[in-house]
Amino acid sequence: MNAGATNGVLLLNRLLLAACFLPPALVRLTNISGFAASLTMKGIPYGDVVAAAIVITEIVAPIALILGLAPRVSASALIAALVITTGALHRFWDYGGLTRAGEQALFLANLGVLSGLLFYMLVGPGAYSWQGWWRGMGTKKPAKKKRQSRPRAAKPKPAPVQPMDDEDDDYANAA
Repeated sequence: MNAGATNGVLLLNRLLLAACFLPPALVRLTNISGFAASLTMKGIPYGDVVAAAIVITEIVAPIALILGLAPRVSASALIAALVITTGALHRFWDYGGLTRAGEQALFLANLGVLSGLLFYMLVGPGAYSWQGWWRGMGTKKPAKKKRQSRPRAAKPKPAPVQPMDDEDDDYANAA
C-alpha cells in the first residue's frame, strides 16, 4: 500500500476515534453534576472530581487526537477515561433481560474503541498530522550518498612454505 493511502487511513482513524469521545463529552459537560452523581452511585470515590477530570480529558484529548499531538499521552488519557467509564457505567453482568443486552453492547463497543486507541498508540498519527508536518514525515528527503572508500592496493601474500620431504632431499643430492 502506498504512503498516501496509509496516512489517509491513519487520519480517518483519528477522526473516527475523536468522534467517539467529543459528542458524549459535550453532553456530559452540560450535565456534569448528573454524570458525577451516576459515578458516585456506582461506587466511584470522589465522583465529582473524577467526572470533571473525565470530561476535561474527553474534550482536550480528542482535539489532540485530531491534530496528531502527543499521540501516546492523548491515547493513554482516553484509555484511562474509557476504562473508568466502561467499568463503572456499563456493568452488564449486574443486569438481566434487555437492559443486560444493551449494556453488554455498549461494553463491547467500548472495547472496540479501546482497540483503536491501542492501535493509534502503537502506530502513531502518520504524516497527515501536526507531528508529521513538524518532523517532515510527509516529504521525501533525498537519500544520503554513501561515502566511497578509496580503493586500496592489494598487499602481496607470501608464498606458502612447503615442507621438505625426504624425496626432495634425494633430488637435491643428485644434482
